[in-house]
Amino acid sequence: MFSKKDQSFYLGDLLCGLKQLDPNGGWFKHSPQTGWDIDTPPVEQCNKIYLQDDLTFKNNKVLELEKYIDHYKQDISKITFYTWHKGLNKLYPALKIKWHPFFLQQHLDNAIKHKDELEQVFNFTNKTNKFLCLNRNIRQHRDIIYKKLKDNANCVISYKQRGINSPLENDWNLLDYRDWHNSNKEYLTNTKNLLVASKLYNQCCFSLVTETRTTLPFDFVTEKTTQCFIALHPALYVSNKDHVEFLRNWGFDLFDDIFNHSYDKVEDHEKRIDVLLDDNKDVLDKGFEMTENIKKRLLSNREHYFTKYIDHLQ
Repeated sequence: MFSKKDQSFYLGDLLCGLKQLDPNGGWFKHSPQTGWDIDTPPVEQCNKIYLQDDLTFKNNKVLELEKYIDHYKQDISKITFYTWHKGLNKLYPALKIKWHPFFLQQHLDNAIKHKDELEQVFNFTNKTNKFLCLNRNIRQHRDIIYKKLKDNANCVISYKQRGINSPLENDWNLLDYRDWHNSNKEYLTNTKNLLVASKLYNQCCFSLVTETRTTLPFDFVTEKTTQCFIALHPALYVSNKDHVEFLRNWGFDLFDDIFNHSYDKVEDHEKRIDVLLDDNKDVLDKGFEMTENIKKRLLSNREHYFTKYIDHLQ
């Protein structure tokens, strides 16, 4: 889509407006109340702005976009925003907003680079009826999920920032995750972390994925969702409304014969969690048999991710 001189800063030859790194040195800061700091070069020098990170949604507004609107005023019509928040354009129909899932493309590229290793590591040999629920950073919806699932004997659960580690002996701690990419460029941090956790995936028959956000009126798909396709896991998703529908539209099998996905259409995020857990109580308590039909479909999902998913990221 773009010729990237520096993937952290540029779309083509133009400086991005929102990023983690400040072009003048150091890191931009984020506040839950005011959002990310933004860079505002003259519109003549930068008419393409890449909204690189997770945007701040508050009071039915995206705070970063509101800053741009306030700064550029009538010149805002000259700017095209690129984002990996799918459906953001529906919230701001007057702005020029294009979906640019660079993060998902980057992770797909790295997975393809290590395709042989990933296909060898993940298998069906040691499956049990347990399910996996891995959590790292603290989020309100993860607090809710952990409280509701911590006593479920069929759940293998972790919550790193709350001090709840997985049973994996060599599992990464928070510093491992933070520091990996500083000295290891061959694997993306998330790709390597997935390989480290492969034993847990191989021992469980499905995942309950707690995505990064659950309250957005647009979606935010991260590696937490897509890595389940690599790891041969069906999944339930604690995410934004219509998350499952997005994945289905991308051509993935969501295993509607195993899971009840009615929660995907529930507006309120806390009620959505309740519906997910209530409607899927039996499979959460007992798991399911890994039949040859299910294995075949999981392998098909993985192949779809490696070979056809890119068509939906254009």
